[in-house]
Amino acid sequence: MNEKEIQRRIFRITVLTVAVSLILIVCAGVVITSMLRAEKNSYEAQMKAFINEYKINMERQMDSDIESLETLAGFISNSRLLELENLADGIDGAGTAALFLRLGYCEKGSDKIRISMTRELGRDLPISERAPELQEVIEKGWNGENATSQVYMDVTLKTPVIAYSVPVYDESGIPKGCLLGVRALDVFLDILNETTLSQISLDVAWLDADGNFVGHTEEEEGRHMSASIFSQEGISEKDRSLLRENMAMGRDCTISYQYGGSTYGLYLEPLDRNDWYLLCIDDSDKVKSPVYFMLLAVAATFLIILVLSIASIWYGSRILRKNNRELIRTAYYDSLTGLFNMKRFEQEASELLEQDGCRSVAALNIRHFRYINEIFGKKQADQVLCELALIIRENIREDERFCRYNSDQFCMLLHTVEEEEIRRRIGDIMKSCERISRRFNRNYPIQIYAGAAVNQVTRPDELIDRAEFALKQARQGVERDIVFYDEKLHKAEELVRLIESSKNEALEKEEFRLFLQPKRDLASGEIASAEALVRWIREDGSVIFPDQFIPLFELNGFCAQLDLYMVAQVCRKLRQWEDEGRRPISVSVNQSKLLFYQSDYVERLCQITEHYNIPRSRITLEILEGLAAESIGELNKTIMLLKNLGFKISLDDFGSGYSSLNLLTRIGIDEVKLDRGFLEQEVFRESESQAVLMKHIVNLARDLSITTVVEGVETAENEAFIRSIGVDYGQGYYYSRPIPSDEFAEKYLQ
Repeated sequence: MNEKEIQRRIFRITVLTVAVSLILIVCAGVVITSMLRAEKNSYEAQMKAFINEYKINMERQMDSDIESLETLAGFISNSRLLELENLADGIDGAGTAALFLRLGYCEKGSDKIRISMTRELGRDLPISERAPELQEVIEKGWNGENATSQVYMDVTLKTPVIAYSVPVYDESGIPKGCLLGVRALDVFLDILNETTLSQISLDVAWLDADGNFVGHTEEEEGRHMSASIFSQEGISEKDRSLLRENMAMGRDCTISYQYGGSTYGLYLEPLDRNDWYLLCIDDSDKVKSPVYFMLLAVAATFLIILVLSIASIWYGSRILRKNNRELIRTAYYDSLTGLFNMKRFEQEASELLEQDGCRSVAALNIRHFRYINEIFGKKQADQVLCELALIIRENIREDERFCRYNSDQFCMLLHTVEEEEIRRRIGDIMKSCERISRRFNRNYPIQIYAGAAVNQVTRPDELIDRAEFALKQARQGVERDIVFYDEKLHKAEELVRLIESSKNEALEKEEFRLFLQPKRDLASGEIASAEALVRWIREDGSVIFPDQFIPLFELNGFCAQLDLYMVAQVCRKLRQWEDEGRRPISVSVNQSKLLFYQSDYVERLCQITEHYNIPRSRITLEILEGLAAESIGELNKTIMLLKNLGFKISLDDFGSGYSSLNLLTRIGIDEVKLDRGFLEQEVFRESESQAVLMKHIVNLARDLSITTVVEGVETAENEAFIRSIGVDYGQGYYYSRPIPSDEFAEKYLQ
């Protein structure tokens, strides 16, 4: 993934975040709108339910009044008028008569209220002098109807009233008159001022058929209501028309009303008498719908989510912008030097190679950087890398690129294919590195070696691989500081690829053959033991030599499998020879560091020897001096375990590195093998101290009961010398080169 792709991903994330937030906002809007609609519907339904409570109470009161009159009418129908009159004279405000301001009987066809019962007025009143509303209900009563009048002003009582009439029947069931009851409006106004069952007090008004206000609650008086709803200020013409239309058809309706800078809802509910209406003014401070508080909670929740979403988008965008450079730096730049890392270098190299293929790649490394870490310390070693980065930067052109990778390695893409120019430019960098030691006041020289590859391929990673392969060749020697990838290196690289790709198949096909090199007992002159060596002979007969594949196997870890394979081959041969009755010998087998520290190493060794039924004392396990120098405590645990199981342990190549004689006393080995370097002709002939050193090592080993073996015995002179200093065994070409195991048996085990 390149930088542009990261930028695109960040942009997509931002767009996605914004889109999700917008969707969330839209969803919140839809939900809130739906809930507002639901709340409105719920609120209107609740308001109508409240108005209906007042409607029921009003109608119930009127029905109760009618029922009271009907009860009295029964007395009159039974021709007990005098008793009724006497009753009326005696009740004086008690019973049914007390409910009405006037209570009287009107004979059908008469112009008089024949019996008029009241506490304050006379008994006979002319009908023609009564209000038209009263005359209308009398007429309906004569016609056999229960009737309720419109509200009218009683001039005598000087108060607005309504009148009820119920028919009075003769014995044959024909209306012969009607009973009248005049009721003051106080009881109805009391109903309007009552609270609902939910203990809520509403602003309710009573309208007649023409929209005039008959009565209203006490709170309604403070709103400056007009005489008629149709002349009331704050109601639009559209709502007035809607109001007229619905009232004419006896339907309920809801309109808006402006008062004091606020908008209120007006709810109208028809009564079942005289086209009357109840009007309720919406006051949300008093009435809350059942979903009101739920809506508040949901709205608050969505508001919080909305705010958090917007804040998250803002903060996330800010963080993305802020961290964008850091992200790119982490992905594509070396944290120590600030240079490109290999990933970014490959991307840049690919683009530049597409533009112009006349380029080369050079890989640089600091020789023995591990020692620089030890001498300078990590902090100054890091500063050395930064100084080298500056030097390379000074020698790089605008159309060239370079990077740091693998701790102390640098890679450059140069815009040239001329080897001489490449040598010169890398040489300038190497010379400039001399100033690094001076800068830190150190005498240790900073040396650079390099591998270079001129572009002959199409892929940048192949070009880089070739430069790295050349770098590995430059690492192996000090004479050539710059190695170019050429045909010879190309063949070597192909061999490496062949080894890597075919090693497992070769192991399955047993292409790794067991060769043995004898060890001579210098005291008896007999071949007493041998060292197992591996040779890779392919099916086609071609040979891959140990120095070609063993270093590679040590790097990729395949040596662990190969070592156990060789132990198995040795045990199989020893079993074969024993079954054939040949003379028994012991065989030493090399064991790599990777294998030696595996948790199941000892168990697997024992399984092999048990499988072939071979005495473990006939197997000598050779470990390298470098392994012994790393972790003596852990090493000794494994050595003692192996020795207790019967294996013998040999320290191989002693003296090849920075050997310590103290090492012989610290690990429990049975045998020490002196490196062939002790017997090299030039060193051996020119240095008497070499002979003295070998003699003392042999004497020390003898005193420690450690058997000694010297490798590299190639001449009679070599043998005479090691015999003279008391060495136990000799090994080398003087006795025999490594030979196949079957040849070894025929030659030495008859």
